Amino acid sequence: MKAEHRMGDSYTDRLFQWMQMEEELPIEYERTIKPKVYKVRYKGRPFILKGYRRIHVIEQQIEFFEHWNYAGKVAAKPIPFYDRVYTKSKLGCEWALFERVEGRHADFSRHRDRKQAIRILHHFHRTTKGIAVLSIPKDPLYIKWERRLEQFENTKDIFTDLRQREMFNEIRTCMSKRLEEFTDHPWGEVEERAWENHEWLHGDVAHHNFMIDGEKRIKMIDFDLLHTGPHLYDYIQLAQRFLPYVELRRSTLLQYFTHLKERDIWWKGVLVPADILREWLYGYRQSIREEASMTRQMRKLEKSWENRKKFVRYAEHML
Repeated sequence: MKAEHRMGDSYTDRLFQWMQMEEELPIEYERTIKPKVYKVRYKGRPFILKGYRRIHVIEQQIEFFEHWNYAGKVAAKPIPFYDRVYTKSKLGCEWALFERVEGRHADFSRHRDRKQAIRILHHFHRTTKGIAVLSIPKDPLYIKWERRLEQFENTKDIFTDLRQREMFNEIRTCMSKRLEEFTDHPWGEVEERAWENHEWLHGDVAHHNFMIDGEKRIKMIDFDLLHTGPHLYDYIQLAQRFLPYVELRRSTLLQYFTHLKERDIWWKGVLVPADILREWLYGYRQSIREEASMTRQMRKLEKSWENRKKFVRYAEHML
């Protein structure tokens, strides 16, 4: 059977035909994970082939991994096509190969997976500190959250239409108050210290960026948001990823983060309901594209918010 019949879209067909025929690379298409990300086999071995429109994103990763001595134990590394050639340019993208971890994504509803994710993230932070590679600048966490609040406020009319203005006001008030308390920390000094010490952040600690293989070993994948900054940012966002699964067992969350020194400001960050806004905005955009029901997304938000309010009331006593 011809490759184009297995692949089924012209972009993918052209890409693999070019790689096989013109570049003479023995890359076999297996399946599309998402646009410009493919499962492939190269010289019979499994890899991920990924396309980048912004060349500096992949260039930073390649240089970073070359300086990271423990990368093989912690992460899915970029792999050269041959002789230190890591990228190929075609169809408006820079294409790169990555190690493929055969297994499953972490499931944060499982205690074991949460524990493994914390351990590997801590190992990543510890083994990459001091790598002196030029970092792509990223906004501090609180700036990112301020933008998210603005985007949330722009959805106010939907809450009015669905008679949920009271919930909208509650969420906006809580987000504003918690964000103000978090932002009040001397982050300028903290970030400057992190830049000087070359502290690296993964930047996207979602469950799907932790892969667990058949032998229950865990690795991190997708370093597209890699940048320097306070390690605390990764730990705050990972805690928020855990929250939906532990907020009804409120003391559980603290048990995963006992190694943190700056517990008070971490806790203040966890209490900023930025993750609730993120999930709402994701569902809202799906509904606008008619991929999901707006009423269903609102019900989902209502349930999440009720659980979070209980958690916040508990957590206030911890501060």
